[in-house]
Amino acid sequence: MDTEELKGLGLSEEQVKGVMASYGKAVNPLKEQVTTLTSERDGFKTQFETVNGQLDTIKKGHKDDDDLKAQIEKLQADNKTAAETYQSDLTKTKVDYQTELALTQAGAKNVKAVKALLNSDKITLNDKGQLSGLDDQLEAVKKDNDFLFQGDTTGTAPQIVNPGNPNPDTKTKIDPATASYADIVAAQTAEQ
Repeated sequence: MDTEELKGLGLSEEQVKGVMASYGKAVNPLKEQVTTLTSERDGFKTQFETVNGQLDTIKKGHKDDDDLKAQIEKLQADNKTAAETYQSDLTKTKVDYQTELALTQAGAKNVKAVKALLNSDKITLNDKGQLSGLDDQLEAVKKDNDFLFQGDTTGTAPQIVNPGNPNPDTKTKIDPATASYADIVAAQTAEQ
């Protein structure tokens, strides 16, 4: 669903905004959940394949108990490092997704362009799973690059007039249906 489809159905700009906001509230948490679950699945697959490969290596290289203990300790350290890397990647995925969502909600015309202006190292997740460090950066980017964001367009629509009447607010009101051509020309000449 996009705004053009809704406008094609005859909805006004305000109605389109309302529908898209409701749609976003319903769909965005699901998108985040899918992204998180996909990352977790991929991480578990990688860990599973790594552990299976390590066990095969142990079976082939087992010589005595001291050698086995050393291999197990090394594998435990490697698995701990892999788990930390996986958790870091998952957190980064969540931060990226929530940052893009926040930029979209802030009215960014091009999320990638605005995101490039942010210092991603300063954007983190707090204990509640919410972004911290984005608001101040976003305000600074909006202040310096307001053209990258959709502004408030209420009341700024151009006035559309018929091509034959460039100034609709004439001082002399003449009814073209009953007036003669000479009266219309005289009224226009008097206005200039």
